[in-house]
Amino acid sequence: MQLDKKLNLIKKMLKKKKESPILELYIKDYNNSNFYISLLYNRTIEKFKVLYIPLDVVDSKIEEYCCYQFMEVRSVAYITEEIKNALPNYEKKASRDYRNKNITNFTLELDVYMNKKKYDFYATRYLPKEWEFFFEAVVMLFEHAPNIVSELATEILSVIMNANENIDYQVSLNCDLETSDLKHYFPSLQDEKKLKEGKIEFLENVNGKYYGVIEKHLVIIEYNNYRKILNIYCDKSEFVHSIFTFQILQKIKNKQEQKFYKINLTNKKDNKRYNYLCLGVVSNGIKVIKHNKITTLPFSTIKEGSIKILEDKDNKLKEELGKVMDS
Repeated sequence: MQLDKKLNLIKKMLKKKKESPILELYIKDYNNSNFYISLLYNRTIEKFKVLYIPLDVVDSKIEEYCCYQFMEVRSVAYITEEIKNALPNYEKKASRDYRNKNITNFTLELDVYMNKKKYDFYATRYLPKEWEFFFEAVVMLFEHAPNIVSELATEILSVIMNANENIDYQVSLNCDLETSDLKHYFPSLQDEKKLKEGKIEFLENVNGKYYGVIEKHLVIIEYNNYRKILNIYCDKSEFVHSIFTFQILQKIKNKQEQKFYKINLTNKKDNKRYNYLCLGVVSNGIKVIKHNKITTLPFSTIKEGSIKILEDKDNKLKEELGKVMDS
């Protein structure tokens, strides 16, 4: 049964049971899985409930797949007040749409029914930091859902919690990296005469993602081996389907890495610490990966703070940095 038909069945069921949604969370094609979670008010018994439905297993008997948990009035009042206070800033539809236009999966839809209106919010994979007012509500929804989706909640909220940085992947593929012929995903590589390989300077798996630098360009690869989903980002979008990305994927497939330098920089003014993947010393500073871009931290910034080398191949970074700092 198609997903839209399943969602229509849910709406009909709620109407029949006299249950009014206050907040609905639709999770669509997220690692090839689909879920529905909502905060409802049952008008018959005058109680608030959280409804969880695993959409992938649903058939026409929708009631058989419903998982309900009651929620306290006090908790509902708290989270709805947080959302209601933020809604005046989101009257325009464009302000409620944070979807990545390059990929169609990992869709999050939050529908809010307040002030006699429906507000539809959209995002791809993570809730953006700007929507922090949804944090408590989403936490409580998942607290009243089965434990099997607890990790999903952590991932969806990871950007708001500053535990992750949003990456605007340009491509998301269903691909078995171990067994697939990768050239199938790169049609431009069919003409072998036109291929001009680049030099891979760095490639390393860090926090579940592969960061690669090839010909001064950053490529980020995320691969879910269980779900067989491959997400690709390049700092220059026209290189996403190029020989450069193909080379990076081949190295990943062959389990070959070329590790980055790692540094920690402490800002003396606010005492905040920042960890960076480092590419080395250049004429005007240290080249690092920051906000999914290759950038240079000027020497003036480094001298104003405190730098610590966390990982260094053959002490090369220490030697280069020492020469510059001494001069």
